[in-house]
Amino acid sequence: MLMILSFLFLAGSIKQIHAQQYTGMSGLIHVPSADMDKAGEIRIGAHFLNKNFTPDRGFNYGGKYNTLSHYLSITPFSWMEIGYTCTLQKGKAINIDGQVLEGVPRLRFKDRYFSIKIQPLKENKWWPGIAIGSNDPYGTSSRTGTGKENDKTVNGDGLSQYFCNFYIAATKHFSLQNQVVGIHLAYRKWKRNYNSKWNGPVGGITFQPSFQKNLRLIAEYTGNEVNVGFDWKLWKHLLLQSSLQDGRYFTGGICFCMNLL
Repeated sequence: MLMILSFLFLAGSIKQIHAQQYTGMSGLIHVPSADMDKAGEIRIGAHFLNKNFTPDRGFNYGGKYNTLSHYLSITPFSWMEIGYTCTLQKGKAINIDGQVLEGVPRLRFKDRYFSIKIQPLKENKWWPGIAIGSNDPYGTSSRTGTGKENDKTVNGDGLSQYFCNFYIAATKHFSLQNQVVGIHLAYRKWKRNYNSKWNGPVGGITFQPSFQKNLRLIAEYTGNEVNVGFDWKLWKHLLLQSSLQDGRYFTGGICFCMNLL
């Protein structure tokens, strides 16, 4: 067992790593950052989302519920990152005519959206990195929902933009005796009023200990709660993520990472 633990601590490179949010984009837990991976980096992952992690609308069929998301993201250039995310939603089955069928509501629908982040200013010794970005900026068409704003029966309308938000973020890292401390600040605006609890200034602190540069501890303020967690990269390609929203509710996932260049 000791040999296995020692191997895990030594596995992977010592370069800084960046957690992916529920969107699969680089960032903290729920909060975006100005971090950017190397060009050619691709990520494929899945997340368990506690019901308190999701928007207050669209994920409340008979009350809010736990769900899952899966994503694909890529950094085509050192200054750009794009992602595609699917989040499962509850609902009853519908036929080809759009009629709702009887039965038990299940996680049978998906809210799909794209994300993009651009970094116009890279982090330097004297100034922080700056990034601007958005999740679900325009919505995607879908036949899994009715498209009606007051529809309580079937969720999954891709035009609903449940996760739509825009942000500007700044990130600065400091090295303290081979330990890396990251300061992350952002201003975020959500499109839907029911997500307004996450509007405004947000941010967090990350810490990478000197004995394991691939382990990162995270604490963040979302505008409504304080989340704590970690991400840990093993064998260069496997990223484990775990967090407690508001210090109580578990959310976590796993991500496969590789560089195509």
